[in-house]
Amino acid sequence: MKIVYSYKNKIEINGVSIGYDEPCYIIAEIGINHNGDLSLAKKLIDAAIESGVNAVKFQKRNLESIYQKHILENPTLDSQGTEILLDVLNEVEFGEKDFKKIIDYCATKKITFLCTPWDTTSVDFLEKFNVPAYKIASADLTNLPLIKYISKTKKPLIISTGMSNMDEIERTVNFVKNENVSFVLLHCNSTYPSPIELLNLKLIPILQEKFNVPIGYSGHEREIMPSIMAANIGGVIIERHITLDKTMEGLDQAASLEPEEFKKMVKYVRESEKAKGVPIKKMTRGEILQREVLGKSIVCFCEIKKGDLFSEKNIEVKSPARGLSPQYFYELLGKKSSREIKTGEYIQFEDL
Repeated sequence: MKIVYSYKNKIEINGVSIGYDEPCYIIAEIGINHNGDLSLAKKLIDAAIESGVNAVKFQKRNLESIYQKHILENPTLDSQGTEILLDVLNEVEFGEKDFKKIIDYCATKKITFLCTPWDTTSVDFLEKFNVPAYKIASADLTNLPLIKYISKTKKPLIISTGMSNMDEIERTVNFVKNENVSFVLLHCNSTYPSPIELLNLKLIPILQEKFNVPIGYSGHEREIMPSIMAANIGGVIIERHITLDKTMEGLDQAASLEPEEFKKMVKYVRESEKAKGVPIKKMTRGEILQREVLGKSIVCFCEIKKGDLFSEKNIEVKSPARGLSPQYFYELLGKKSSREIKTGEYIQFEDL
């Protein structure tokens, strides 16, 4: 059966529903900020849990599957950037033994483990651990063979849209819909760190309307406010990198949030969700009490006899709100009084 996409389409990860009428799903992207150190990875998991996130996310690569053999053998043949990247990735990549320890640690701590596979070999590797959902990195949004391979697992996908134009995003969205798997798109600027003036968060509702799927946000800026704003304009997932120290060595540390910043971001997202409430206008009990004291009524400022006409010479507006609302002041003018009204008495609705 085909998945029917609607504006309120949801995905589910580990029993948690993710969608527009659900609490924002917050992911702490540990990525490679562990620097290949298992103890640091566990500390990052602990910091993420302390912040109140829904999940932590790592990355898995098999460099032989990603890069051509001659580049791996001699990275200088490509570019200095590739040389630096491969040097770092070779140092930080965890093997199966360490990944199992990380996944077991997450299970013990009752936090959802997610991961980004950068190649099909890594997908097979992660399937051994029954990862509940997969993240597609921005760099692989156009990698349809990888996306098709991951889609065969029938697990939810979280697809970042950095480094892509709208035509590429649309082509991938249509492709994934045909694969019949549930997914979320993440609006993203893949600059590390991202300048705040280039985040273009207004794209979140545009992407919602255009593709009719849930939209989240993957941020790489130094600040926390954009993530809070993204959650409040419809972002169903917020993904941010976490680090113990932004000055640590590593490719993503500077574009990450330290534990106290992460905790503050989660706190503000949750408070803002409470503030959004529901789209119903009604007075709270506190407002009703305030209205009675501070509100206004139409009152009689000189005696009115039965049959007299209401006019600006015998009625006025005064506090508190115990009688007819001043919204009816001009409607009342020129009408005959049906009763005798004493000076200072409140005009009532029946007097209309």
